[in-house]
Amino acid sequence: MSVQDAFATPRSTVRDVAGGSGVLTDAIINALKKTRPWVLLLAIVGFISAALMAVIAVPILMGSTMMSGLEGAEAEQLGAMAGAGVMIGMGVMYLVFAAIYFMASLYLLRYAGSIKRAVSSLSVTDLEAALDQQASFWKLIGIMALIFIVLMLGLFVIGIGSAVFMGSSAL
Repeated sequence: MSVQDAFATPRSTVRDVAGGSGVLTDAIINALKKTRPWVLLLAIVGFISAALMAVIAVPILMGSTMMSGLEGAEAEQLGAMAGAGVMIGMGVMYLVFAAIYFMASLYLLRYAGSIKRAVSSLSVTDLEAALDQQASFWKLIGIMALIFIVLMLGLFVIGIGSAVFMGSSAL
């Protein structure tokens, strides 16, 4: 049993960050507790999706090698090679998406782990680590969104250019 000093300055058991005490409030802890299961669910779904994409990419890539080895007339051979090129492109695209899903899911899993540590330790340092993992996730998603927008604009310009070119050659 501990003996309290009657002349010691009083200490509050209230968790509050006002004044820079470095302790998490109950509202912060509850918000983190409510967030963690959803972050964990999305991380698991992301890992499963990444694995499925990688598994799907293998037969696509194998099918493309079979298509390129077909025998026949030269016209059929050119068609098979073009088809093989499309299949290789699709297989590589699936592998790239699998890698992106894996990285995003890894950041989410690390974020969930950091939330668990922050809630149990009530340390601002652990909360900062959790927010750092969350920032890494959103940075990756933001970069992917920008790349997607640039690609879509590029494809849009190519599509319009092709339509204009095809329309002018028909005249």
